[in-house]
Amino acid sequence: MMISRHQRILSLLGERRTVSSRELCELFGVTPMTVWRDLKLLGEMGLLRRGRGGVQAIHESAGEIVFEQKDREMVERKKRIAACAVREFVHPGDVIVLEGGTTVAGMIRHLPEKRISVLTNSLHVAVQMRTLRPNLPLRVIGGWLSPVSGNLIGPEAMKEIKRVKADVCFLGASGFDADVGPSDPNPLEIEVKRAFSAIARRTVLLLDAGKFGRRDISVTINSRRIDDLVTDLVPPKPVSDFLARQGIGLHIA
Repeated sequence: MMISRHQRILSLLGERRTVSSRELCELFGVTPMTVWRDLKLLGEMGLLRRGRGGVQAIHESAGEIVFEQKDREMVERKKRIAACAVREFVHPGDVIVLEGGTTVAGMIRHLPEKRISVLTNSLHVAVQMRTLRPNLPLRVIGGWLSPVSGNLIGPEAMKEIKRVKADVCFLGASGFDADVGPSDPNPLEIEVKRAFSAIARRTVLLLDAGKFGRRDISVTINSRRIDDLVTDLVPPKPVSDFLARQGIGLHIA
């Protein structure tokens, strides 16, 4: 019930940009203290900005889309990208990071049945791993659960990530342009992505071509940390030139 309430608050903000605490109390039939706790948690997770009497969306032009909605978008493209990423970059004996993006999650059904281990901060990835690859060792990083993405984030997640090592880190992003590279809407999700990249020997970015030319609120990761990009179409020339300047390998699924 609490998670559903959080999702409805974020949906309202996506539609109206601002909403008052009084409105939320009336909408959900809960006490002001319950609303205060909800808004405090969502604020600490970087999903909204709190003010006197209510809240506003954290960003004027972009917001996070819930995992289930993103999972339905451009399904065939994402399948090709995921299959290519496994084929090119997953090898026997590897410890791999699968962060919580939908394209990255699509890699699971293409993973080998044995001889690799997986790290994730995503409940969706964990559930799919249990269903599709139950025999592979899986470590789920703990932390605060994002009601939007289903990812575990925050200080506890950061501490735990720093104690492990990986061979390859697979990341997604909501946008990629020729000025800043990859970008995302949520600072706490970004924080975890950067931490995962820092513990891996190689970082691979998975993006469908629809993300090119788009920029979200914050840079996901310094482009010097990205070794390879897997996508489904040749990027526009400004993006291709950017990749070449940064020494990022380009792989077309």
